[in-house]
Amino acid sequence: MNLSGRVNEGNGNWSVTAKTHEAEGGFICQINVTARNLHGDFTHEFKDSHIFIAEQDAVLHGLREGMIWIDLEISRTIRV
Repeated sequence: MNLSGRVNEGNGNWSVTAKTHEAEGGFICQINVTARNLHGDFTHEFKDSHIFIAEQDAVLHGLREGMIWIDLEISRTIRV
């Protein structure tokens, strides 16, 4: 299952894609965050650390984690 979202903030366009994969005991989510701005394209990919029984719970949690990551980056709480 895939789910994606977009954030247009300031001078950057951000997108998040959450993709679920079967894991032992349920589903896990792979999260891909992409930014397009004046400095070029940037991609950050990571796996959610939670395993969910329901696939829809895994993809929603992954999308939320990606959006939180974007919020932290935009607010300059983290810098990569």
